[in-house]
Amino acid sequence: MLSIDSLSKSFDNGKNYALNDVSFHLEPGHVCAIVGESGSGKTTLVRLIAGLERPDHGSVSINGKVIASLDKFVQPEKRKIGLVFQEYALFPHLTILDNILYGISKVKNKKLRAQEMLDLVGLKGMEKRYPHQLSGGQQQRVALARALAPEPALLILDEPFSNLDAMLRMQLRNEVFDIIKKTEVTVLFVTHDTQDALSVADEILILQKGKVVQKDIASNLYVKPNTLYVASLFGSTVHINKNLQNAFKCPLKETCCHAIRNEKIKVNPSFTDFECEYITTAEVIKKIELGDSVQLLLKLESGEQLTVITQDKNIADTINIGFNSKDILEFEQEH
Repeated sequence: MLSIDSLSKSFDNGKNYALNDVSFHLEPGHVCAIVGESGSGKTTLVRLIAGLERPDHGSVSINGKVIASLDKFVQPEKRKIGLVFQEYALFPHLTILDNILYGISKVKNKKLRAQEMLDLVGLKGMEKRYPHQLSGGQQQRVALARALAPEPALLILDEPFSNLDAMLRMQLRNEVFDIIKKTEVTVLFVTHDTQDALSVADEILILQKGKVVQKDIASNLYVKPNTLYVASLFGSTVHINKNLQNAFKCPLKETCCHAIRNEKIKVNPSFTDFECEYITTAEVIKKIELGDSVQLLLKLESGEQLTVITQDKNIADTINIGFNSKDILEFEQEH
């Protein structure tokens, strides 16, 4: 439904690229989360798809029709793309109903359509209220209703929950995506929060320094991450550097980069029953109670520090820790 082919964008005449040769495809009705740290190219990608920037190379197509390339540029309002931003961008001087009507002024039976959208987002009866009379969650649902009213081919949610506290974010995220599922619209969901992405996305695209690092379903991103960066995004991960290899006496390929999931590091494994292949001794610097578990800050003889979590609350000042080769993640060296 959405095709991005070799898309690139520079803001300094090609010296640096905010987006560099990005390609991916999105199936109809799917939710694709775009995840990446600040500066990874998420916002640039969204602006290129929405028509707020022109690409330097490559193309954007929706349903087989090119809407942006070097030779073609369809104006944003003609792309059938709905946008919901972090700030909601509601007009403060317009009622909720008028905010929704604003985007469908040329639609037949526009008031009926606006009322349908209010019903969909659970705000029936609030038509005459103004944005300042609504909670943050209600304002976001108005923004969603306004974006869905023109029946877009693609809906883009750009960091819509980032200003909310954790509990409200989770509640609102579930509400918003329950509404979206009813419409069967195709969605690009831009977020820096991996939990948001894991909770709602059919697939997740990882951007780093303007490039696609991996696009996959959530389970593969955890089990088969392409890079150490991807592994670190989806779970607490320890980079097994040279010092750690020496400490655990586990020489690994010098041409590769290696890591271990934090939960795969065992505390006080037995030397006699060979529970772990690689074992070392560590000094416990700090203990943090986490309810049913304890987080330990450890210092190895090599001076390296790392953090592990254990269910064992009776921890001595010096412990053994270990892991097995089958749990080691291996990647090509990142340059």
